[in-house]
Amino acid sequence: MSLSTYVDRFRQLNVNVAHGRASPHKVCMLLAVLDLARGGALTANRVEFAPPLLERYALYFNAVRAEGDHPNPYFPFFHLAGRLRGGGESFWHLQPKSGREHVLASMSTARTARQVTDNIDYARLDADLFDLLLDALAVDTLSAVLAETWFDRGLQDLDAVVGRTRQINRYERLLRSSGATALIAAEAAPSYVRDPAFRRVVTEIYDFRCAATGLRLVLPDGAAMVEAAHIHPFSEAGDDDPRNGLALTPDMHWALDRHLIAPDTDFRWRVSRALDRRIPDYQVLTELEGKPLFLPREARMYPKREAIEWRLTMLDR
Repeated sequence: MSLSTYVDRFRQLNVNVAHGRASPHKVCMLLAVLDLARGGALTANRVEFAPPLLERYALYFNAVRAEGDHPNPYFPFFHLAGRLRGGGESFWHLQPKSGREHVLASMSTARTARQVTDNIDYARLDADLFDLLLDALAVDTLSAVLAETWFDRGLQDLDAVVGRTRQINRYERLLRSSGATALIAAEAAPSYVRDPAFRRVVTEIYDFRCAATGLRLVLPDGAAMVEAAHIHPFSEAGDDDPRNGLALTPDMHWALDRHLIAPDTDFRWRVSRALDRRIPDYQVLTELEGKPLFLPREARMYPKREAIEWRLTMLDR
């Protein structure tokens, strides 16, 4: 199907309208999916109810919400699979988890995030629509259609409210593609673009798990506890290569920045000699000595040696 077909379908969303105002939930969910595509994060026809999607959904929803609106991302994730206005077939298809087919078939709505995560593996787009999302111009066209059709203001004003979304997406795509390209691009990118893009990519490659403790705490709204930490600080290296990053909880990020802990080239943790092993309050850090890092699934994204070597030189200075 052509781009014009999906332009029409996006205009035919079955959206609740009250007092002349459209409910923003389905529109924001689709804007979040388009945002994933624009940033290079939608590499397969598989939209998961997970932090990468939910963070972007919240960004758009908070930009356009009115008093009394509640985000409830499980509603649009489930109900986008319903028919369009006029009875047309949806382009959004829910894939049940193995053994939960009968449960999903009996569900008329989703009232909690748990109902989605327990029963739905992912949402799949029409194959033609997914192919279109590989083209940046098509993504921008569909984003504009959503904003202009369903909001009082167009996409340009919406972008201003959200804050430099496209700039962040472009930089995010660079970080996902090539470390060398990202390093060069980093010289010109301002921090309001670099910081969110670096955080998105690094936390995603670590699956939102702390590289030190292994803790993975993700709330139903998609908020995750981990932060993205530079191994070799950007202020010195100018390097936003994701391999110069670690996903860490705030306390471990603090300890890394103060040179109390550091990864070694064997991907095990080293702890500063300045920490007295006999003090019980220090044990959360001292017990990391020699323990392996929780690493990304893909070996090509493991921390790079030169960044680690710099960090080790700072451990006991």
